[in-house]
Amino acid sequence: MKRFLKWFAITALVLGVVAFLAFLYFIPPFMLMKPEEFSGPAGKAGPDLSKIADPAERAIAERGHYLVTIGSCADCHATPGPNGPDIEHMYLAGGMKTARKGFGTHISINLTPDKETGVGNWSDEDLKRVWRNGLAPDGRQIPGHLMPWPAYSHWTDEDLHAVIVYLRHIPAIVHPIPKPSDDATFTDPAAFEEDYGGADYAAPPK
Repeated sequence: MKRFLKWFAITALVLGVVAFLAFLYFIPPFMLMKPEEFSGPAGKAGPDLSKIADPAERAIAERGHYLVTIGSCADCHATPGPNGPDIEHMYLAGGMKTARKGFGTHISINLTPDKETGVGNWSDEDLKRVWRNGLAPDGRQIPGHLMPWPAYSHWTDEDLHAVIVYLRHIPAIVHPIPKPSDDATFTDPAAFEEDYGGADYAAPPK
């Protein structure tokens, strides 16, 4: 009986290892794909950088696009709509709503270079400060759960410059975003945080 149990255990272990290896073999090779391919439409979004005349500037902008893609910036800053983020027409124009207890309600900002409603009037240092320590130009501290600036803070100065160059080249979109609110109202009273997709939460037109 003991011998049977021994061989049964060995057989079960071998089958388990084989099944696990088969699982690893047949799942999609995520880590073997380029980030741009894995991200799908987000990796193809944005302007045609081949139109930048200066080869050096074009290479820097392409690096910036790569970082914006792998940094998942469009996940929050592409304007949400009924069919998902509107990456084609409202790329990085903001409008996603997030509410969390103790932190209030925030709408993702417009990252396009529009001077009135985007970051067109932000200096390079303003943008770098946000990515390095989460400090907005108005002195407001941006929580790390809203924007993963603790991760971006590890980018090199060259990387930060590349992202800035890229953002300066995307089309400016007029899309006013309301200021953060200390109030956090939930559809589910038991919720700690709610993210609202499927609609644009930009400020209503004046």
